[in-house]
Amino acid sequence: MARPDPAYRAVIVAAQSGHAVPVARGELVRVVDVDGHQVGDMWAIDAADPALWLSTGHTRDRCERLFPAVGEQFCDQHGEPILQLVADTSPGTHDMLFPPCDRWLYESRGLPGHRNCRDNFLAAVASAEMSLPVVPAPVNLFQSSGPQPNGRLLVGTAASRPGDAISFRAKRDLLFVLAACSVDYPPLNAGHCGPLRIEITSGTS
Repeated sequence: MARPDPAYRAVIVAAQSGHAVPVARGELVRVVDVDGHQVGDMWAIDAADPALWLSTGHTRDRCERLFPAVGEQFCDQHGEPILQLVADTSPGTHDMLFPPCDRWLYESRGLPGHRNCRDNFLAAVASAEMSLPVVPAPVNLFQSSGPQPNGRLLVGTAASRPGDAISFRAKRDLLFVLAACSVDYPPLNAGHCGPLRIEITSGTS
């Protein structure tokens, strides 16, 4: 009988909310789309130096891809690895081009006071007693918004199914932040926001 992983812990990120969890170097982080079709805005911040975080621009530059392939690295602003993509059971559609949704986006659509990923990120890092000078661009897990031949970015419904997951290995001690995207009108989250689950293991079990 296999022994339980002593490092295992899991957190449910409720719909339209955010959560921050410390992750040690070498640990595995798995993000699960519980109900399907739910985008997750993800950030990774260096625990020792919060001025360093996962940079989507530097990651695209180093990988020369819109999104890393399994085995490739996500990088910080110096081009140094911060996370490694180790597995993906989803259809593999993710985004690193869009910013987090914010109150100004919703206000422009006549929805003042709407919950949003920017505010949820700020609340999550504040709960971890951390502050950043800016809100970095997130990695938008499960988001379907790829470029079209004419250059437009077409936003569609997240293709992930219930239980689909993507996994990362921490390349240093970090704060892992995840927001369950707050867009509750079609097509992004199929018009209904759902929860995500964060699972952390030692990576040796």
